[in-house]
Amino acid sequence: VYRKNLKEGTRKVVSPQAKERIPGLRYNWMVPFIISPHDPSTLYYGANKLFKSLDKGNTWSCISPDLTTNPGTDKQGNVPFGTQTTIYESPIKEGLIYVGTDDGNVQVTRDGGENWTLIKAGLPTKWVSRVTPSQYDQGTVYVALTGYRENDFEKYLFMSTDFGQTWISIAGNLPAEPVNVVKEDPKKEQILYVGTDLGVYVSLNRGKTWHSLCNHLPTTPVYDLVIHPREDELVIGTHGRSCFILDVKPIQNRK
Repeated sequence: VYRKNLKEGTRKVVSPQAKERIPGLRYNWMVPFIISPHDPSTLYYGANKLFKSLDKGNTWSCISPDLTTNPGTDKQGNVPFGTQTTIYESPIKEGLIYVGTDDGNVQVTRDGGENWTLIKAGLPTKWVSRVTPSQYDQGTVYVALTGYRENDFEKYLFMSTDFGQTWISIAGNLPAEPVNVVKEDPKKEQILYVGTDLGVYVSLNRGKTWHSLCNHLPTTPVYDLVIHPREDELVIGTHGRSCFILDVKPIQNRK
């Protein structure tokens, strides 16, 4: 991970370097990395343990134990396994951080990393593709999982309203497609969007029923979604087929 200075035309490595490294760390081939929604100088960087920087990546500290199942060397291949795949800090509660891993763990800390709780009970043991804390309620969080690496193309999408202590499926009538990302609408709490390996879907009732937004989209994996809070536009990031933008005001204004 680099930080660029556009004026000076320079860049600096800001990911944890040798002095912060701990023997036995494992990194996913797509390392999760976020900027805190509460402080732009605070960064989080995931291996099998979670690192935090308070100074834009100049220095780092480890704020967790191994958050994976610690599968051991016999499970390792060319690509490390037992790694973090998604990190999110609650936009309404500083220090409320969720982590998901490629070996099925979902962990939460409510005190900035001092204490961690495994909250996978009720979830399938699959690659955790996204953990998304709610922007409306502290206890609400969404989890998307994918089993395609095991030739399992079922839909896995869950919601908790008690910080992950219990989970309910909100996959509803979604087609059997691996789910890669779930996002709340920034204007309407009941509206959710998901990106799957084949398209994009919207729910107007928090996951009870889903509607396709795939018209005119290529049939390709959707790996990320962003809803612009000012323009009310859904930005769709695909795998290899560019980005697409959808005006969601008609969805938000639907009665």
